[in-house]
Amino acid sequence: MKTKVTLTGAVLAAALIFITGSFAVQNPKKEKGTYTSLIAASEAKGAKVRNLQNEEIGYIEDVLLDPDTGEVRFAVLNVGGFLGIGGTKVAVPWNALQISKDGNKPKYVLDATKDRLEKAPKMEGKHYERLYARQEAEPIFVYWHVTWTEPTDAIPASSP
Repeated sequence: MKTKVTLTGAVLAAALIFITGSFAVQNPKKEKGTYTSLIAASEAKGAKVRNLQNEEIGYIEDVLLDPDTGEVRFAVLNVGGFLGIGGTKVAVPWNALQISKDGNKPKYVLDATKDRLEKAPKMEGKHYERLYARQEAEPIFVYWHVTWTEPTDAIPASSP
């Protein structure tokens, strides 16, 4: 009986290592951040974003999802305004954000100086559909030094 329990424990441990390892390979950004939980989009929206110098640079105005894959592609940041007024909207690839824990909440950090934010590609209004096409989205990834990858195929629904 003891051997069976030990073997089961070893199999479960191996499965956990395999699963954890596969997530690390699929999301190399995990090395940057230390937030190990899911984040509700409603919680991300409105969250403050800081730079590496711990200065507040703006807040997340919107989170953009790829409708085919469900992947988060962009965070739209409102930067440079005061109390949400007069700010400029900037699209940032989600993977450019470093997300870590600050108490029990996520802390969002972007490697961006004020000068870099001023020169970043701007977003006008809520015309986010243009970011769906590679020719519009890829230059934003390049600007933020994030490697462009084609969105992964949508996961097929399981058949009954």
